[in-house]
Amino acid sequence: MTSSGSGRNVLVRPPDNQESRCGGGAHTAAPQAARCAQPEGASMSSLDYTYEHIDDVIDRSNMLTKEIDPARTMLLVLDMQKACVTPGGAMYIESVAGAPEGKDTVSVVSRVVDACRDKGIPIVWSMWGLRPDGKDAGYADVKWGLVGELDNFPGAWGNGGDELDDALKPDGDEPVIRKHRFSSFYGTALTEYMRRAGADTLVIAGVSTGNCVITTAIDGANQDFKIITLADSNAAIPATLDNQPDGYGQHWEALRNIQANHGDVWLSTEFLQAIGA
Repeated sequence: MTSSGSGRNVLVRPPDNQESRCGGGAHTAAPQAARCAQPEGASMSSLDYTYEHIDDVIDRSNMLTKEIDPARTMLLVLDMQKACVTPGGAMYIESVAGAPEGKDTVSVVSRVVDACRDKGIPIVWSMWGLRPDGKDAGYADVKWGLVGELDNFPGAWGNGGDELDDALKPDGDEPVIRKHRFSSFYGTALTEYMRRAGADTLVIAGVSTGNCVITTAIDGANQDFKIITLADSNAAIPATLDNQPDGYGQHWEALRNIQANHGDVWLSTEFLQAIGA
């Protein structure tokens, strides 16, 4: 990745079938090359598999977005709430099959937020929750076996899990969306925020990959926005299968689906380098 003379920060990719940014491309493993994508000074964490193997498990040979223009980019901090990303949260996301653990995504998102503020990239935050009386739940209470019990559900507003992790604080001019559906576009002003900002690219940092990340990516792509999700900031509540092999499960399947159909999967380190942070 290099910075162009035009003032735009450009992501430069090698041609297909040559050495990729973080591995050896979709079909050639080069984990020692991927290791350099980790944040400087990083220690062993649940993110290691992502940094070392992203190009082994996701075919990133066809990328939609090849450059980042900060003037046309918006960051969405997606549902970084205590229930899922803060240790002890009632829906805390453990690392399964090489996917990131909830707490390890917090520092990634924090670095991206700081860099976007520094570069003047506008930021929107979203938070997901349901009414304790279930009036906005649709079929969710039925599907989750919680009919008549949402008042005690950690994903209901006011039960503590709905709050943002303490390490993440929106600035006063950064809109915060409260939503009752997984997609951050559905029933919200996110499209209007993007149009007003002149943004055609939405960068997603947050959770959960199998629910809110992929539905937001689909809804954004359906409006012809360019979608980038940052894989080391994403995590998914794991399925209940035992002995899930690394690189499989709903986190990885959602990322593969996004890359194949709805946008691009980057690492936060790639994004930060592309904006010169």
